[in-house]
Amino acid sequence: MRLFTLFAALLLAEAAFAQAPAARYSIKGYLTNLKGRTVYLLTQFQSASAPFGSKADSCVSADGHFSFRGVLGEANYYTVAFKDDGSAQSKSFLLDSNPITVIGHTDSLNQLSIVGSPALRDQLLWDKMLETPLKRQNELRRLIIKSAQKGDTANTRIYRQEYESLLQEIRAIKADFIDYHPGSLVSLFELNSIIPDIPNEKARHLWNHLDFSLQQHSVGIRIHNRIFFNPERKPEPRQYIPDLILADKQDRPVSLLNYKGNVVLIDFWASWCDHCRQEHNRLKSLYKQYKDKGLQIISISVDEDTDAWKKALQKAGLPWTQLTDRVGSRNMVGTQYGNGSLPINLLIDKEGYVIRKGLHGSELEKHLAVVFNQ
Repeated sequence: MRLFTLFAALLLAEAAFAQAPAARYSIKGYLTNLKGRTVYLLTQFQSASAPFGSKADSCVSADGHFSFRGVLGEANYYTVAFKDDGSAQSKSFLLDSNPITVIGHTDSLNQLSIVGSPALRDQLLWDKMLETPLKRQNELRRLIIKSAQKGDTANTRIYRQEYESLLQEIRAIKADFIDYHPGSLVSLFELNSIIPDIPNEKARHLWNHLDFSLQQHSVGIRIHNRIFFNPERKPEPRQYIPDLILADKQDRPVSLLNYKGNVVLIDFWASWCDHCRQEHNRLKSLYKQYKDKGLQIISISVDEDTDAWKKALQKAGLPWTQLTDRVGSRNMVGTQYGNGSLPINLLIDKEGYVIRKGLHGSELEKHLAVVFNQ
């Protein structure tokens, strides 16, 4: 189903909606020939050669067995490693709150079997999809270097052309994976890695398609700021409150311009949008705090099914204005402004100008505090 919103670009706050309870991680492992050695759990993208003072945890193995337990701020890449005769070996993997198991041999940490979470399963799928093109990419690198050293310009040019074509293919594979797996942690981190290699419009599409929880991840916020806040772009002109006349629950026409003179939060949602329901629970608290100071909230449903919208309203119990963005079979907002993601909102000042788009969580709270001088 298409999601119609007022603006295609969703601007994200730099903080999550609420402080979630700390998640705990649990790792159990067995490596042959590991008896009595110290195993290290290193933080994000540390290598085994990095200072072991930056470790997240360590333990001494017993008959090859080891385990780690601790508090995880948010899912991220970690590394399991150990030192051996002055050298070090390691294996990086995605760690979240799902218990995981590590099995393998100390002589080949890159071949470790690490299982137990959907993220690890997705990583295996990702690796399998890219196995053949990455192997060919490495072969082409060697061929380019070898032919260049021989002064064979003809073959060097041919190999370079194939290499560039292969790069495009790899980027397409990665983008397709991210698009088809919007809830995967792998998609989040890989999107972050390919941003320099894909058009900004494509990057925005992929980010908008990510699950909301991933958009709220620190990496998701970093991606958002990178692709939506371009200092080289000219600032957009001030935008005025949308001149829309929509229907309320009793099918009566309501003009948004009637709300000029108030601070207005226009909230776009749909009955089938889980993130929207979470948003409404938070908006209830803000509405209670600021309604006597002049805050008006207008929720606009983009549901195609009017009965589903009204049924959802009964369950939600939202104490502010409810409108539907349907005129027959047309979606007014979608017709005028295009497609995007839900939830999305607009904060509008008393003069009718848009203050910001897509304010959520603590960022919305900060803006309302400034607007109402608190």
